[in-house]
Amino acid sequence: MLVKGISGKREFHSSNISELITRYPLILWWNPLTGKQTKVKSCDGKTKCVFMANREYQHHPQTKVFLFYGTDFNKDDLPLPRAASHQWALFHEESPKNNYILTQEEVITLFNHTATFRRTSDYPLTTQYLRKLEDLTSNEFLVPLSQKKQMGLAPLVYIHSDCNPPSDRDTFVAELMKYIPVDSYGRCLHNKDLPHRIRKQDFMDDKELYKILAKYRFTISIENAICDDYITEKLWRPLSLGTVPVYRGSPSIREWLPANNSVILIDDFKSAKELAEYLQYLLENEGEYEKYFEFRKSGIKNERLKKAMQRREWGVNDFEKINFITGFECFVCNRVYENLKRKQLGQKELSYLARSDHLSCPRPQSFGLSGNHNKIQLYELLFNKSVKDAVEVKKKVNDRI
Repeated sequence: MLVKGISGKREFHSSNISELITRYPLILWWNPLTGKQTKVKSCDGKTKCVFMANREYQHHPQTKVFLFYGTDFNKDDLPLPRAASHQWALFHEESPKNNYILTQEEVITLFNHTATFRRTSDYPLTTQYLRKLEDLTSNEFLVPLSQKKQMGLAPLVYIHSDCNPPSDRDTFVAELMKYIPVDSYGRCLHNKDLPHRIRKQDFMDDKELYKILAKYRFTISIENAICDDYITEKLWRPLSLGTVPVYRGSPSIREWLPANNSVILIDDFKSAKELAEYLQYLLENEGEYEKYFEFRKSGIKNERLKKAMQRREWGVNDFEKINFITGFECFVCNRVYENLKRKQLGQKELSYLARSDHLSCPRPQSFGLSGNHNKIQLYELLFNKSVKDAVEVKKKVNDRI
């Protein structure tokens, strides 16, 4: 997982747990994400909550919320019986392929507070892989087209080492390679070597690698899983490097692009052959190719993207801002305090409940190319199993309240 800003100027630690939990609400990480040390976080200068991962406090009267890290959510390891006063919160920024059960309505609706890549979640993390808006128009790594044409490289670059994911991207790229040259540096469909120093996965964010990728006219950018608003560096990185992404991922991606004519969408083409023909057309018509870079001069037009970046309080590798884990912890803490205040005033408490669209994703589906062995069969089986498991979890929670 990426480092997303600082852990927060909002927290301090204490060994006097008994004193802390008599003063502040207790929020318990059931699946620890940020370590097991007990800490108090001061949110907005007004509210304070105790955060810990000690399960001995499961039934403590001050325990208000259980926090789950989605990748480690386990249907056989839940804080049951669930008291009527207990709320559940989900933090899940990873790919939907990491834990399909969370994409099922029966399970996601068990939570009261959510932070996922979906814009519809309570605390959206959709732009988690975009450091800042200005990166998309930066010229730091930009290589002019006149130079790219002289480098003797294939027009497209592909660099993936997570082979045969549920998006079935390797199948499509192998088909595309039949019609247009592709330089593939990763383990998947490998046909070209990186310099020895930057071959390891640790160097995926290395500037020397960026300089290599920036030399290409197009970058094949296909997410490892297909779900609305699941957008990673697969999109943002080539845009910031000055190479045109050939993208497949979030079905709603048009709503997040910096400009209408900034990315080539694979789903706009009937076949790999048709896509290759269009790419070849752009190679032969420089003026049409250059249109994909006009937003760099005219500025980002997408108001949704600009507002999302302006609204978020957390940063990405930004030591001037909190990270999104701290942000979500405080978001939950503030909700707890709001209802405590309402209760003291004799007012009706607010009801929080996640909806299915906080993390709903479609079943994995192959490209279905002729003669293709279904390489994603395992993910289809896992998804099908999650459908049944979700019903089981819902029943187990309801039976043991």
